Amino acid sequence: MDLRAPLTFRPAYQTLVWGGRRLQRWRPDLPPGPIGESWDLSDHKHGMSVVEQGPLAGRTLRELVTEAGLELVGAGFRGGAFPLMVKLIDAADHLSVQVHPDDATASILGVDDRGKTECWVILADGGALFQGTRPGMNREAFEHALTDHTLAATLNRFEGRAGDVFFIEARTVHALGEGCLLYEIQQTSDITFRVYDWDRMGLDGKPRPLHVAESLATIDFSRTGFGPLRPAWKTDPASRVASRSLVTCTYFAVEQFRISAGATLRRPSSDTCAVVTCIDGRGVLQTEGGALPLVPMQTALLPAAAGAWRAAGDGATLELLVAYPQL
Repeated sequence: MDLRAPLTFRPAYQTLVWGGRRLQRWRPDLPPGPIGESWDLSDHKHGMSVVEQGPLAGRTLRELVTEAGLELVGAGFRGGAFPLMVKLIDAADHLSVQVHPDDATASILGVDDRGKTECWVILADGGALFQGTRPGMNREAFEHALTDHTLAATLNRFEGRAGDVFFIEARTVHALGEGCLLYEIQQTSDITFRVYDWDRMGLDGKPRPLHVAESLATIDFSRTGFGPLRPAWKTDPASRVASRSLVTCTYFAVEQFRISAGATLRRPSSDTCAVVTCIDGRGVLQTEGGALPLVPMQTALLPAAAGAWRAAGDGATLELLVAYPQL
């Protein structure tokens, strides 16, 4: 299996009661209805990535991982699912107030062998984000607010600003408000415990299931340090490429690059793959094995076997988010 060229995948769209239509600006294939999420890289049964073009077209990400895990993911890969998922999220309405377990809690509760830590990069101004409980809030007060339908008042609320980054560690209660548009990188997991759904009906006209007991067993009420991260940009005058490190955690690292018109970002060979998402501009992503035109809101996977890679804009600034699994 030749894994020296960039790979792109068909988006797996998720129709959700809180979804919107903003993604059609970039996605001519967007299906009808409220589309809340585009799973652009996913090794999950609820939305499996399928290679879109090239010699491997039609192959699933699961097949690639199974047949060539080390060459695809990296030297430290120990098997199982591809470790990361990448999504674009369009919240036209509030998401449920929810929480994801960490690896240990997921195992204890018998729902999976891995949890879900994630990171949001806000792509446009607008909307509100809820992250963690307010100082002094404990489980008893949280449960009381849940009974009184005043749960929103227990959460930290932040305004959505383009470029802001939120690190949502597993066991952190959170929600997105109406109007959010964002990129999400996360562990490969779809475990979500809904604790409150704003008293609304689902697409079938019935209340969506809640997981109050599981949520209360998962939420870490002692956690602090919430709010947007705004890492500083650093510019290399020689290459005319600006960069900033957004998040580094146990499961992934994320960087952002702004490549000036006429400049080229050059990245050396690595022991792991890279997941590249173009969020602005157009250009070319290239390895020794092949080239891929880049367009806004497109995600590509650079296999570990692809080696060194480079990206250049097409007459204007090119902006990329690049995520790496921590193996």
